[in-house]
Amino acid sequence: MRASVAGLALGVLAVSSAHAQYMISAHSGVIQYVEGSAYLNDNQVEPKIGQFPNIKDNEVFRTTEGMAEVLLTPGVFLRLGENSSIRMLSNKLTDTRVEVLSGSALVECEDLAKDNAILLLYKGNELVLVKHGLYRVDADQGLFKVYDGEAIVKGESGQLTLHKGKETLLTGALMAENFDPKADDDLYRWSDRRSGYLAKANVSSANSLSNNYSGYGGGGLWNSWQFNPMFGMYTYVPYDGYSFSPFGYGFWSPGNVWQAPIYYGGGGGGGGVTRSPGVSRTGTGTGKHTAFMPSKGTSASYRGGNYSGSYSGGAARSGGYSSASSVSVSHAAAGGSGGGTAHGGR
Repeated sequence: MRASVAGLALGVLAVSSAHAQYMISAHSGVIQYVEGSAYLNDNQVEPKIGQFPNIKDNEVFRTTEGMAEVLLTPGVFLRLGENSSIRMLSNKLTDTRVEVLSGSALVECEDLAKDNAILLLYKGNELVLVKHGLYRVDADQGLFKVYDGEAIVKGESGQLTLHKGKETLLTGALMAENFDPKADDDLYRWSDRRSGYLAKANVSSANSLSNNYSGYGGGGLWNSWQFNPMFGMYTYVPYDGYSFSPFGYGFWSPGNVWQAPIYYGGGGGGGGVTRSPGVSRTGTGTGKHTAFMPSKGTSASYRGGNYSGSYSGGAARSGGYSSASSVSVSHAAAGGSGGGTAHGGR
């Protein structure tokens, strides 16, 4: 959860740094990463390094044998599973509306700014994401899940509020049912891995900006997407304080990044596109990935010294994503059991 929240500025700004180029998105719908094959209005998406396609209003974006990550409002990531599609009805930050057409879409919300709005639609149902959390639409099953957070579902049969561990069918009368929020699959595990890479890039970007930070109300330019050339991706940088993703990873502001654990190992999937699942644009896509958050009650090494961690999350996870070729991934929390290595490639 966010420790504090501030306003959002719009525009584009370059920062004098070897590691960061600052960008505040003026709209939702930036295609950040594709693993496998994806199409925008039936044209195959092949981003170049440092260039990211935009999904405009009424355009359809879909995957085939692969997965994809789309940036919505700052701090909100939409990820598509295999054979999935969405239509961008509105890419305005103040009125982001995405229709889920087929397959599965998972939305990770690190932060929802007060003036921003995220609305998912499925066959006449409106799914309003209310706060920080993790949400999923399985269109082929007509199912909406709240892993964490809160959402309001509006349909022909009425209105329903869902909280953590609740789901509802969207094809009939709305009714809250229990499900296991710890249950996962390929899309969930891939999203977990992506969240870890993004959080690692956050620490790098926040550190690069920390020399320009003048405290809450003084910077005025964070709470945005930040492009990190070293990682080849955009990451989320809170305006002030910090937030923890639903997967347990930390996202730090420039003024609080001194509290972040030190990361060891390099690599991590960046932005852009892979030519086939599991093969990165720069090589095999193999690199160490140690998760940030210590397990509850363990200690981790911080830039500010030793700190006894009291954060939840960080349990070791492993899993894989299989398509035309397989990508297996395992990562463990710092201070937990083992230092995980993410393996990509055939």
